[in-house]
Amino acid sequence: QVDQQGFPRRPAFPRAMPVSNVVLDEKIRDFVFVPIFVVVMMVKALMSNLMVLTKSEPKANIKDMKTNNLMSRVKLLKSHAEWLKPKAFQSRKAFFMKKDEGQLWKPPPAPKDPLQAAQPDPSAAAGMMKNQVVFIGLQGGLGYWVSYTFSGFLVAMLPLPLTFRFKPMMQRGVDVAALDVRYVSSLSWYFIILICGHGLLNLYNVWRSAEMEEDGALSAMMGPAMGGGAAANPMGMGAPDMEKTYQAERENMEIFTHDFRLDDAEVQLWLKWNDPKALAGLTTKA
Repeated sequence: QVDQQGFPRRPAFPRAMPVSNVVLDEKIRDFVFVPIFVVVMMVKALMSNLMVLTKSEPKANIKDMKTNNLMSRVKLLKSHAEWLKPKAFQSRKAFFMKKDEGQLWKPPPAPKDPLQAAQPDPSAAAGMMKNQVVFIGLQGGLGYWVSYTFSGFLVAMLPLPLTFRFKPMMQRGVDVAALDVRYVSSLSWYFIILICGHGLLNLYNVWRSAEMEEDGALSAMMGPAMGGGAAANPMGMGAPDMEKTYQAERENMEIFTHDFRLDDAEVQLWLKWNDPKALAGLTTKA
């Protein structure tokens, strides 16, 4: 038989039907599927810990920290002054307000240059570079281990139908044109864990350290009030004028009136215990 142009026609071959009756051995699950998952997750957990260990903390300015702690101590003194005796309050007030010697009379540190404060920290860039080197090294070693040890394995079959466009994604390392797209190769299974493993680790960390996160959130809320680090009131761009802040705190301390709440505590306790109504209420509670 020839075609319209006189050339012999090529014999028509039947198209290869997708193979969907491949039976996966249970040993593949035990010795390929599960080991890849466990090893990749353990390496990702190890990598997270290594990044935490190699992370360089930003250098704190000691002068800024002292200034922030000083402001916090002044506020704490005024908020809890009612529990201090007059002598104790006056001694603490003199520590801040004594003329030419008190902490609020000393000149505050000069503010930073905005251009210098806006420059990135070279140590932070070096820390990011170290983390990237660790990430690339571990992931490259894992990919080579999976592709060399478990080359050509089919480890799973998806229960949902997929189009042919997913074949390069789901069957890396397995070049079988007639294979059903739903089968997942060992190398593709590694990439799936690599992409989704970070989210699984985050869920595990949230479940394991829920109480620790609550304590950390409470500490973060109390940090600025208790005079934390330099981040509570940075001395760089947009920082307030510390000279005016010192002056305002001095004025507030001068007009502050101290009232000791425990001055007549013995009398109040005696009246409370001799009051029949109060005594009856205490007996009922007991």
